[in-house]
Amino acid sequence: MPTLEDNNGDGHIRVGIMGAGIAGCCLAIGLLKNPRLDVHVYERYNETKAHGSGLALHANALRSMDLISPAIKKAYFRKSHYMANEEEIEMATQFILAAGDNASELVAELGRAKGRRTVHRAHLIQGLMEDAIPAERIHYGKKLSNIEEDPITRKVITTFNETETETFDVVFGSEGVSSITRKFILGPNHPAATPVNHEQWRLFHTYVRMEDAKKVVPNESIEKVRTYCLPVGYINGIPVDLGQTFSICCYQRDEKCPVQGAPFNAKLWKGYMPEVDALISCLERSPGETWILQDHDHAPTYAKGHVAMIGDAAHATFPHAGNGAAQAIEDCAVLAGIFSSLSNTDEIDPALQAFDVVRRPRSQRVIDITRRFGILYSKEPDDIDVNSMKAEMKEGGMFTNGVDMEAQVKTAMDLFEEKKGYN
Repeated sequence: MPTLEDNNGDGHIRVGIMGAGIAGCCLAIGLLKNPRLDVHVYERYNETKAHGSGLALHANALRSMDLISPAIKKAYFRKSHYMANEEEIEMATQFILAAGDNASELVAELGRAKGRRTVHRAHLIQGLMEDAIPAERIHYGKKLSNIEEDPITRKVITTFNETETETFDVVFGSEGVSSITRKFILGPNHPAATPVNHEQWRLFHTYVRMEDAKKVVPNESIEKVRTYCLPVGYINGIPVDLGQTFSICCYQRDEKCPVQGAPFNAKLWKGYMPEVDALISCLERSPGETWILQDHDHAPTYAKGHVAMIGDAAHATFPHAGNGAAQAIEDCAVLAGIFSSLSNTDEIDPALQAFDVVRRPRSQRVIDITRRFGILYSKEPDDIDVNSMKAEMKEGGMFTNGVDMEAQVKTAMDLFEEKKGYN
C-alpha cells in the first residue's frame, strides 16, 4: 500500500475529493499515481456503511479499472462473488418479460463480460480503501457545506460541518446525487442543479440469507442476474457478501400504481410468473429499505474554474441499464489519464475542460438511454413491440458496454495537450 510520504513535499498540487464512494475512491487511486498531486478524500459519514443494493459491473467498468490502476480490479475481485464457475465464461444481465402473451420472452442481455461478478457497493469501497488508499488520506465525518473559489489566487476553499475549512488547488465533487459541488458549478437556482424523478421510480430492497433464498427462488434466478419486467416496474436479485446473501431489488414506477407513495403492495407484482412470485415472497417476509430513486437532467458543464463534478454528482443515473457505477469509473479513467501528466496549477483549467468535453456527452446519453429502458420495462403487455424493444435495448447496450475506453482516454489526453497551448 502507498504511504502518505509518497506524495508529500513543498510545491505539490493539493487535490480535494468530496465523497468516498466508488467514484471518489477510484479517482483518488488514479491521481495518487502522479507524485506531484497531494490527494485527500473527505467523507461525510464516520464509516463506510453497508447501504443499498449490489452491483454486477459491466465490461466498460472493468476496462476502465485497468486503465486507472490494477489495484482497483484486485480489490473488486477480492470482495466480489463469481456468477460462473470459471473466469472465462461470459455472462450478462438478462431482461425477461413477465406479463402478457410474451411472458418468459428474453428481450435483452446487457453488460456481457467474462468472469462476471457481483459485489455489495460498500464492500467494494472498503476493498479500495484497504488495498490502495493510505488511511491518512481519507478524512471521515466531513460533511461538505460550502465551496468558494478565490478569483485572484484560484484557490478553492471548502467548508465542512459549517465551520471547518480546507484549501485546495483543485476540487472534485463526488458526494452523490444531492451534490453541493453541483450547485456551486451550475448555480443553486439552475434547473439542473437538483435531482429529479420524472417517472416517480421507487426501490423496495431487502437482503435474504442465501440458504433461505434457495428454498424458494429457482437456481436460474440465483446463478444468473435475471431481471423480470412487469407493468409496474421490474425486479431482480443478485448474490452479495461472497455469495452468502441474496440482494433483492424491486423497482416500482409509482406513476403507474393505483396509490402513489404507498407502502409496498405485493398484489401489484404477484400472479405473473413463478420466478417473480418467489422473489416477491422473500421481499414480503423480510422487508428492508425503501427509497425514492433520482437522476439528473443534463448539466451544461461538469466544471467551473478549478472545481469539477464526477459520478452521481455529475450524471446520476437510474439503475435501469446497470451502468451508473460504470460511468463513474469511466470518469476516473479519463481524469487519471489527463492528470497523469499535470505538472502545475496553470494546467488545471485545460485539464478540467478536456474532461468536460469528453465525458459529458457520453454520460448524458447514458442517462437518456437508461430513462428510456425504464419506460420500456414498465409498458403494458399489449403496448410492447417485442422486436422493437429488443432492437432498442441492443443498441443501448452496445453504446454503454461496447465503448473503446483506451480511445476515450487518449482523446481526452490529446485534447488536454491541445488546450494547454491556448492557455
